[in-house]
Amino acid sequence: MNRGYRGGTGFARPENALKRAEELENVGQKNSALQVLHDIVTSKKHRTWSKTYESIMFKHIDLVVEMKKRNYAKEALMQYRNMCQAVNINSLEEVIKYFLKKASDKAEEAQSKAAAVTIDVEDLEEDASPEDIMLSYVSGDKSKDRTDRELVTPWFRFLWEAYRSVLEILRTNPKLEPLYAMTANKAFQFCLQFKRTAEFRRLSDILRQHLTNLTNRYRDNRESTPDQLQPHLETRFEQLKVACELEMWAEAFRSVEDIQALISLAKKTPKQQLMATYYARLTQIFAVSENHLYHAYAWLKLFNFSKSCNKNLTPGDVQAMASSVLLATLSILPYEQRNLLGALDESAGEQEKERILRMANILGFAVDSKKDYRSVLSRAALLASVASPVILTQVLPEVRAIYDLLTQDFAPLELCARLGP
Repeated sequence: MNRGYRGGTGFARPENALKRAEELENVGQKNSALQVLHDIVTSKKHRTWSKTYESIMFKHIDLVVEMKKRNYAKEALMQYRNMCQAVNINSLEEVIKYFLKKASDKAEEAQSKAAAVTIDVEDLEEDASPEDIMLSYVSGDKSKDRTDRELVTPWFRFLWEAYRSVLEILRTNPKLEPLYAMTANKAFQFCLQFKRTAEFRRLSDILRQHLTNLTNRYRDNRESTPDQLQPHLETRFEQLKVACELEMWAEAFRSVEDIQALISLAKKTPKQQLMATYYARLTQIFAVSENHLYHAYAWLKLFNFSKSCNKNLTPGDVQAMASSVLLATLSILPYEQRNLLGALDESAGEQEKERILRMANILGFAVDSKKDYRSVLSRAALLASVASPVILTQVLPEVRAIYDLLTQDFAPLELCARLGP
């Protein structure tokens, strides 16, 4: 009879531990095999990196993923980071990529199995057994919900914890920031692919806390450069994209604020393609919030930015964007609702000023401190901007006709009939 491994770090060489673990795995003692590898990775005697440790980590990951031992995985990865971050960052990157791929493959495999089980259960030619009928009445669950809970949810939870653990492990070393950004993007794709809105909200909070710590270190370190913030900035643009696709508009707006904070800190304009995407997402956010003034300003900014930076715009693209700018502007109420409620008191006025200046910053408009803050973003200022030939000559004829009827030749009693065509 084979005796199970009882722990300990008595191996003089890591090769011996790997060989012993493989022997134990071959006779079905996977828990003992994992313990051998875990002890050798976390041992204080073994601190110098070698290629053998990479092989040990790959085998360790195979076992922890199969047995869903996420705490073992996190502890081993932290020790491996300490072992190789000064001598071989590439090895750590390969190990982490392998870990995330194994966990992701298991989650997708579980979902495929659950779909197959559900399809089989819902076969119209197959009668349900008495036991299944009794179980469905007692539990009150649909078979798909029960199957998902048994097969899919444990692997989704394991994959989610894998992303969290890796982000926590990588966040402290500037050399690991590209790997950190890659992991964050994979986590975003997980949330998007499987519609995990709760996890996306938690992920955004985790990244925001890490960003706060990073910006504090950035300000304290005189040798910091704007390039160090670039991976984090690109991660926030991806976060904004996923938030919009999941229709999580509050998270999308918080991502916008994160982007502005990073741009302000780095004092460096992001890539043109990223900024075009940024303004396009702002048009979505303000449309959903029904804030017509900021929605129109976002369209104006997107139009001007695209015309100056995108050399591949077709005349049809320009016409569609110009028409969108003009229609968005005409959608703004010709009066301010707050004016109907009377003058704002002093504290409310300060809050309103702060809000307008913050929105101007988000929309990329420079603010002149000498001007009245209420004129920074207003319908009148916007109408003056869109009245230029740059926009009016580009719009669709029907849109130009609507503009003329509402601004130049305004006749309320005849408006419906004249707008009919």
